[in-house]
Amino acid sequence: MAETADDPRASASLAALWAAVLLGVAGVAVLAAVFVAPLLAGAREPPFLEGQVPKNSLLYQRSTPRPHGVLHLAGSGTNIPLTRALADAFVARSPDVHIVVFESIGSSGGVMAVYDDVVDLGLISRPLNERETALGVDAIPYARVPVVVAVNLSVPDVAITTTELADIFAGRKTRWADGAPIVVLQRERGDSGHLAVAAALPDFAAADAAAYRERRWRVILHDRAMQEALAITAGAVGLLDVGAISLQRLPLRALELDGYAPSEASVQSRRYPFAKDLSFAALEAPTGLAAEFIRFAHSDEGRALMVAHGYIPLPEVQ
Repeated sequence: MAETADDPRASASLAALWAAVLLGVAGVAVLAAVFVAPLLAGAREPPFLEGQVPKNSLLYQRSTPRPHGVLHLAGSGTNIPLTRALADAFVARSPDVHIVVFESIGSSGGVMAVYDDVVDLGLISRPLNERETALGVDAIPYARVPVVVAVNLSVPDVAITTTELADIFAGRKTRWADGAPIVVLQRERGDSGHLAVAAALPDFAAADAAAYRERRWRVILHDRAMQEALAITAGAVGLLDVGAISLQRLPLRALELDGYAPSEASVQSRRYPFAKDLSFAALEAPTGLAAEFIRFAHSDEGRALMVAHGYIPLPEVQ
């Protein structure tokens, strides 16, 4: 038999339903008090200015202190292969030390990570800008690396001129020596390699800027992605640093430029014009393990490692 409104069983079911609803509402209220209210309180805090994270902020306080014997570094992808090689050599001498070199977060990310005390040293591959200097961050140079025109091994060419490089990025030169199409891979705006080449070659700077505006080429956002794209794409060409090719044994070829290989002698004489400096970023004068690691980078062992892979050691700043 169907239940009716006057049926006691119906009244009991309706009462149970209302009780469940009221309990649900009460539960939501409790959850809101526990979880939502703190979020709303945090939302009322004034927003941070870009590049200026107050040291009394929750973001700053979330930084995890590193235990003794542990060193954290993060930043530009250009620095990572060399920094990891230096870290391995350093740890081989001091097995109780643990060094973590995180995946690329870019030079800007490295500066902010050290400013926020998330890492002990940032890694940068370009000069500090005015905003970063105003934060009190210092750059400690340790190596210079040639920026090269890197190509997939399918490319028959072994050399290029600066004029041809500008023509390739401008879309005027479209074929390799064997007639195969040139596939240009471009890094994102602000990439340190592109900035270094643009500073030395105005024609390239103009072609590069126009290519961004016209969305002419495929844009690659990370060093590792660029290395992989160059390695697997027939006819590909892009800008990369020579040290990454050597240290990681990448299946790529660095082209000679205007008849010069990217050697220390040709870079120092400026006959090879494309290079950038690698630096550690620090908020205060490094001490303890961070200072020891920097000294090791400038040691005979550290410098020999750099030279063996195409890097040019820079003098230690006193």
